Amino acid sequence: MKKTIIAGALSIACLTGGFGVQANAQANTQESIDISSFIHPKNVVAATTQAQSMSYQDIYKTLVLAKLSYVDSEMSLVCTKDSISLKLSLEGLMKFSDLTAQDQKEFKELFGDAMQMKFAPSGNTFKAEIFSEGKWQVLDDEGKNVFIDSINDDLLDLKPGGYFTDTIGHWAESYIQLLFQTDIINGTSATTFNPNGQVTRGQLASMIFRAGGLDVKEDYESPATYKDLGKYPGAKEVAILEDYGLIDIFDGANFEPYKPVTREEMAYVTASLLEAMEFDVAKASKNNTFTDKNQMRKETVESIGLLQQLGVIDGAGGKFNPKGNLTRAQFSKILSLTLLAAGEEE
Repeated sequence: MKKTIIAGALSIACLTGGFGVQANAQANTQESIDISSFIHPKNVVAATTQAQSMSYQDIYKTLVLAKLSYVDSEMSLVCTKDSISLKLSLEGLMKFSDLTAQDQKEFKELFGDAMQMKFAPSGNTFKAEIFSEGKWQVLDDEGKNVFIDSINDDLLDLKPGGYFTDTIGHWAESYIQLLFQTDIINGTSATTFNPNGQVTRGQLASMIFRAGGLDVKEDYESPATYKDLGKYPGAKEVAILEDYGLIDIFDGANFEPYKPVTREEMAYVTASLLEAMEFDVAKASKNNTFTDKNQMRKETVESIGLLQQLGVIDGAGGKFNPKGNLTRAQFSKILSLTLLAAGEEE
């Protein structure tokens, strides 16, 4: 009998829910630019040491995570190793806030249609500037603290590491950072991620294992039925996933952990994770509209359709390319969107 993963182990949706910029109009408390009147979630008016102790790498990680809460028209983020440019529209600000007509008027007087900010390394911390009343102005520590508190909301204690130099400015950087911060994915080194590297069966198993909140000590019962896992370090993880019925698509005598996984295999395993987490797949459409459906294994057609209807996968040119492989960056996005979909149902 297949086991069921308790969905309560998932905290990823709660994590991203804390990154909405909130607004709460307050009286002016700064002699310089008063952003606290627009981004001030907890009546924090006294400067703390948060900004002083936060590195450029930390503000980078915080901002790319915050980007997950917005569409491109609401928030744009351009990152390099030496600078970060942020643009937050009034529409984006109001997404998590109730601004009065007066608040909106004051916002436009200070910032125009969007608030623009720049961040750069400065010693062990960072420098922040905001464009207001036609010129760039430096934020003091109090202003930086207000901004940091508003987008972080104290829900995330950043892990050390995760500043991957090969994903800065990459289209998947937010998804990669999200999975790193939730202990689901690791880099290929302390400073690299290899976003364009192919995902192997073993890597897929490890990431699905962590995403399900599983534990080798608690969940392992017996070896997997695959015959080629004797010396494979993740053998127990594979055995546990087999017990849960998540990797039935790999139905050969061998698991072949170092073989690149195909897109349809990935879709089957990912959809199986959703079902094991007690996501109500019965209420979701499994209509598969990809034009290359006839090239898919029978067992994967509905799994691919489910992920397509949930907006997790979209293919290219109407095709899914089921026999193709996928990159680490592509799977980071797919797994992130899958977990966010599961979290929204709770």
